[in-house]
Amino acid sequence: MVTNKLEYLLLTLMDLAMNSADNYVVSKDVAERQGISPKYMPQLMALLSRKGWVDSARGCKGRVRLVADPREITVSDVVEVAGEPLIIKPCVSSEYHCDRKQGCPLNLLWLKAQMSIDRIAENTTLADLLEIKSHLETKAHKKDDLDLQGEAANPA
Repeated sequence: MVTNKLEYLLLTLMDLAMNSADNYVVSKDVAERQGISPKYMPQLMALLSRKGWVDSARGCKGRVRLVADPREITVSDVVEVAGEPLIIKPCVSSEYHCDRKQGCPLNLLWLKAQMSIDRIAENTTLADLLEIKSHLETKAHKKDDLDLQGEAANPA
């Protein structure tokens, strides 16, 4: 399951990659932009700092910056930092006990789905996510431009 913790870590890393290049940003601002509780940010930053991906500057505002290369951070890496498995169903885990597991046709379906999720997480980098975000924003801007052109051509 995708936990809030995993999602918040990914959103935080993406925000830092987009906004901190060589400068530090205020972690509270990152929290606000990403809809994350500012009270939760110190925990997220501690995990990211421990991994060596984020550097912080002392001070009352909690300034941080990404020091790792977004092309080197995979979603799987972030899952590991979160410390919570990214699993579709508990039964895909070898530790999970279910009396029906061996004869369950759904178990094979879930295992195949899990393998796909694992492969995607292992092959998707933070840079890939940033590229997707940029593409979506460009697409949204083009749609907005078309909508504005349509409104100008058809005034009410």
